[in-house]
Amino acid sequence: MLGNSITDGRGSGTDKQNRWPDELAIRLLMNPETQHIAVLNMGIGGNCVLRGGLGPTALERFDRDVLGQTRVRWLIILEGINDIGGSRGAARTDTVAAQLIAAFEQMIDKAHARGIKVYGATILPFARSFYDTGNRQTARTTVNEWIRSSGRFDAVIDFDQAMRNPEDEMSLLPIGDSDDHLHPNEIGYQIMARSIDLSLFE
Repeated sequence: MLGNSITDGRGSGTDKQNRWPDELAIRLLMNPETQHIAVLNMGIGGNCVLRGGLGPTALERFDRDVLGQTRVRWLIILEGINDIGGSRGAARTDTVAAQLIAAFEQMIDKAHARGIKVYGATILPFARSFYDTGNRQTARTTVNEWIRSSGRFDAVIDFDQAMRNPEDEMSLLPIGDSDDHLHPNEIGYQIMARSIDLSLFE
């Protein structure tokens, strides 16, 4: 799992190992067809894909954190929210959306060259968070629609759909919101993990 604080587990229980990758690992272990599969969490809080953020960007660390690992068969990418949230102005946000798509294309090509299937995870809603502006929402929608419709990923994991509030689709499901309106809580991470089709790993 290549990601940022949502994969690293911001909003989960301290030392409870109940982030969405942990919850998925439990599901895999309980399923006879997938119980041999291990999960490697490569989430970094504050991480960006393109530039800035905390730690090396997803593009910079891709060879080390994904291609450099042993016997990787699948990759889930949940990235981009910090790039979008850190953009300033409509023109810049449009550029960031286009650059994110190009970066995902690059990561897909690299992984496919190693025989790794790549699953694209849609970016979660963030209305009422400190990232919330109209142009950033538009960028998130642009990137998510590309993830869903481009056909470039081997499958799509639609966390946006799983975690959106049906009464306000730009915001997180209240029961799964850590109260910063950006990161899920423990229930939200369970919802995310349960939304993943285990047949993707059979």
